[in-house]
Amino acid sequence: MISTYRFEYAETNDVYLTRAKGPFIFAVWHEFGVGFLFGHGWTKPFSVLASRSKDGDFAAYISQMLGFIPVRGSSKKKNVDKGGKEAIEVIVQNLKEGISGGITVDGPKGPRRICKVGVARMAQLSGAPIIPGLGLASSFWTINSWDQFKVPKPFSTIKITYAEPIWVRPDATPEELLQACELVGKEINALISSTPS
Repeated sequence: MISTYRFEYAETNDVYLTRAKGPFIFAVWHEFGVGFLFGHGWTKPFSVLASRSKDGDFAAYISQMLGFIPVRGSSKKKNVDKGGKEAIEVIVQNLKEGISGGITVDGPKGPRRICKVGVARMAQLSGAPIIPGLGLASSFWTINSWDQFKVPKPFSTIKITYAEPIWVRPDATPEELLQACELVGKEINALISSTPS
């Protein structure tokens, strides 16, 4: 099915990757994750965060098929560790070794379009910038799920766009980490608004 898609990449994407000056962390909303993944398949290794759930099993399988490195784990649920801390440590180590990463920053269970602090911690610990991104299909099915998950229809065009890199200082305060998350969310939403489907 992936072979039926047409991909369009914004001219500014390469500019933002150059400004990153090394490995980076893609940040996308969960609902656009599939289109964004498809647009980067079989390029170069990326660490992709996937939860330890049935949905995460599917995401990890797709990620591996596309040539990515799935890292399993998500935030705590009812004070039960879901492997999130360990997953962050793995991705941070990969970033330090030059392997970029990607994360659906409102996943795996929402709230929808609210960036969680994990991506800011990864940037803080690794020194790698966050690059907000979007993979928006011209035609898609919307799943009745918490995030209104988008599945690109065959033969649709998927537009891949990035925003300016966002850095987080190594000594950032908890408040600054939250501010970085707010900025990430704002930038992704701006991409949605400026990208016609």
